[in-house]
Amino acid sequence: MTSTTDSRIKLIEQCNNGIFVIKKSYLRSKNEPGYLLYRILRPILKIRYSVFRKLKNPCPWLSPSSVRFLDKYLTKEMVGCEFGSGISTLFLSPKVKHLTSIEHNNEWYKLICSKLEESGISNVDYRFIPAEVKNENKVDDQLLQQYNFESRTDYNDYSKAINDLPNESLDFIIIDGRARPECLYYSLKKLKKNATIILDNSERDRYKVVFELLSNYPMYWTTNGLTDTTFWFKNEN
Repeated sequence: MTSTTDSRIKLIEQCNNGIFVIKKSYLRSKNEPGYLLYRILRPILKIRYSVFRKLKNPCPWLSPSSVRFLDKYLTKEMVGCEFGSGISTLFLSPKVKHLTSIEHNNEWYKLICSKLEESGISNVDYRFIPAEVKNENKVDDQLLQQYNFESRTDYNDYSKAINDLPNESLDFIIIDGRARPECLYYSLKKLKKNATIILDNSERDRYKVVFELLSNYPMYWTTNGLTDTTFWFKNEN
């Protein structure tokens, strides 16, 4: 690992402590051991998380450790992108130089547009890119052959929305919207050599391909006890 990566991992380790930090995922399906404990703890964990988010308002729907890390790590010199907008947009944009935010839901897009205007935030390139009619002819064969997963053809334009950004221009990216593996795949060449990658809800089976895609990058896992947020740190070489 590089010294840049070391310093970020050290910072997130520091942020992965405190009263609101959970270091174990309790999420279980009905057929798994520990399901009863999960059902007992679920409302408690949700209340803890709600209190944390109120105290950190505006607070994105990421693990407490992730939010604390971003609070300390982001600077006014950084440029980033997020797939999936919302409170995260209001949280991120005042902390960075420029943010590209990509949203698929028109009503949500209009709501956040008004919030940005009310807050006087002008450093966001906010893009509304709706779902398309599924078209198997638009599947990226290279992507499918290399990683063998079912590509979301209804979000083809959405996942490729980042294509017009300069290569190696982003300091960080947060993947928290639709077609997340595809969004990550098309984003990689847009990331600087020491960029930070964040995937929310990373516990979901359909995102295992992301772990495969980023298997050569240093990784750090966090959770709120019910959902996970995973970090990767792009290699500098």
